[in-house]
Amino acid sequence: VKIKMRMKPKQRPYCHCFHHACFHYKTGFYLTALFMIALTVAFVVTVSTETNRHTRLLEENSKEDYSKYSCNEILEEGLTSLEEQCRFARTCNQGQGIFLGFSFCTETSYKIWCMILGPFLLIWLILLFRMLGSTAEDYFSPSLEMFSVKLGLPPRFAGVSLLALGNGAADVSATINAITTDPQNGYLLSMGALTGAAMFIGSVVSGVVIIAADGIPCRGALVRDASALLLTSVLVYAAFASGTIGQGSITLFTSFYLSYMVIVLVADIYHRTVVIPRLNAERNAAETTRQHQASVIINEAAGDVLNDLATKSVEEEEDATRSVGNGIMPLSTPLPPRNIFSRFVTALSNYDNTNSPEEQEEGWGVESDDIINERPVRLHGAHGILAPKTQRNNDAAENEPSGGEYAMIEDGMNSICAESGLSPLNWKSAWKDYLQELRSELSDDWRDIFYDDDIPMYHKVLLVFEFPFCVMRKLTVPIPCEGYYTRAIVATSLALSPLWFSFYIWTEHKINPFLDLPIFYFHFPICLILAIAVMRFGPSGDGIMNLYMATPLALYGFFIAATWIDWVADKLVAILDLFGIVLHIPGAVMGLTILAWGNSMADLSANVAMSRKGLTNMAMTACYAGPVFNVLIGLSFGFSALSAQTGELEKKVIFSPSVQTGFIFLIINTATLIVVGVFIQKGRLPKAFGYAQLGLYVIYVMLSLIVQFL
Repeated sequence: VKIKMRMKPKQRPYCHCFHHACFHYKTGFYLTALFMIALTVAFVVTVSTETNRHTRLLEENSKEDYSKYSCNEILEEGLTSLEEQCRFARTCNQGQGIFLGFSFCTETSYKIWCMILGPFLLIWLILLFRMLGSTAEDYFSPSLEMFSVKLGLPPRFAGVSLLALGNGAADVSATINAITTDPQNGYLLSMGALTGAAMFIGSVVSGVVIIAADGIPCRGALVRDASALLLTSVLVYAAFASGTIGQGSITLFTSFYLSYMVIVLVADIYHRTVVIPRLNAERNAAETTRQHQASVIINEAAGDVLNDLATKSVEEEEDATRSVGNGIMPLSTPLPPRNIFSRFVTALSNYDNTNSPEEQEEGWGVESDDIINERPVRLHGAHGILAPKTQRNNDAAENEPSGGEYAMIEDGMNSICAESGLSPLNWKSAWKDYLQELRSELSDDWRDIFYDDDIPMYHKVLLVFEFPFCVMRKLTVPIPCEGYYTRAIVATSLALSPLWFSFYIWTEHKINPFLDLPIFYFHFPICLILAIAVMRFGPSGDGIMNLYMATPLALYGFFIAATWIDWVADKLVAILDLFGIVLHIPGAVMGLTILAWGNSMADLSANVAMSRKGLTNMAMTACYAGPVFNVLIGLSFGFSALSAQTGELEKKVIFSPSVQTGFIFLIINTATLIVVGVFIQKGRLPKAFGYAQLGLYVIYVMLSLIVQFL
């Protein structure tokens, strides 16, 4: 019996320790580890030394409680003593306090502390932005993408449901944390971030995509999504203009997005049941016409004799293809009429294919043939269209057979891939393979940093700083999805995930997992047993796990990834609040600039990459459908969490000038797109419109800063 062994990617040969490459590899790894350890020890020692003395003082003089105050007011309350300032820094924002609150508790001015720690805080801020985006993309989205493929969701509806949740998880989590961290003024930071990110994505990213594509069609999905963002801006503006956000506003935001999803779903169902049969019928009719015309030409060339003999068959073909100039099928299979309702629903669907070659790509952004056959579109993972070109992927591509490593099948039950890894023969070989795979996977991650010449030096430096957190996420978030699965990593992450979850609920929710809520004692054994089972019986290497095994593990990994996103977003908002306090920058301005730019960099790179790969319409859909999800769902969940936290059914809000400006420019941007694309340019956005959007964003930022500080 011949067993077909799957070819392993060619590994870079390990060298002896005296070889310079190996020397740099090990030296870099050890220096990174020593640097992180030294930085952590120095930080802990400094904080503990400076705060121990003031902790006893606060316990003796803890008469006044500042928990009802916003931390942004610490420099505006006229605190006369160091003890009052320290107590304010420790207890504001309902006891959460200020990040690095010890800097307000020492004889040394907080400004000196910020100058000393400023470079480290900037590096930490950049790393948090990177981790927030990469956690959502590499650990949160894979499960949702797998579910959308396994459930058979078309790419259009998946784009506004499961995939929207994955792509917007970072923004929504940052919004929720901003609102709940500071119950008084936190919503200003979140509103600034939401409007700033929506303007950045809807003008800068959209403009760059239009310029890169040298103009794009403006029909179907783009008009629908731009209209949804326009209505969202008007709706939220009216809600905040009323002065209060209560349960009615929250319900309205959620209902509007659900209605938007229903419209997409209805249009998609209509497309499957009506548009696809009509397109197939028109193609068949066109092919029949072509064959008929070819037969006529042959008959004319053959002469009168052959033409007379073929007259009868030609007449039969003509009877079967009446009104052939209109491209209609035989009368026995009548086509659905294209009435006003048909055209309207087709326009709301994500594309409207026509017979002209230049108009064959519309809507969600995949090729027309892929749309008609409902083929799944994978964005991320080893085989996704946005997969980074790492060293290991290049090695795998060089050694991959010409027919491809995987073959797609349509069974829809066990696996979407035909070939899977083999399970180990016994426990000894399972343990040996586990250690080898774990060592190989982690070393490959390190090699991707130093042996990839395409990565610029500044990016390599950031990757070195981020490497410890990448390892921690990889070893605590199980991802059994195609393109991500490695048996050793899944088994290890299952075993270590209870440790991370215990740390998370202890630090974020002040719950002791060993005493207050002793879930660790049954959480850890269950995960350890599952990890051992995966190590022994799971497919080896990066083979594909069975669907029935992968689904519960993917759900669990989805939950663990959500805790990572919440933890990173909480730290990110805390640092931005500190910078706003120290630099006297209002929260709304901090949101529409730093937070909006940081959260939107991933959208910029991803959407431009999709545009360069020929998926321009998908990129444009993401530019307008994404902010709709972020604004409506982020505000709904944020104010719902705030209501549960404070017990208040309504929250009084004010409209800061910069936030008002943001909503006005959002309305102008989307309305201009619809007017220019639909009415002026008759279904197309020219390249010049992309430059106009870039100019509009510059005007928006300048005007927002002017009205905020004047």
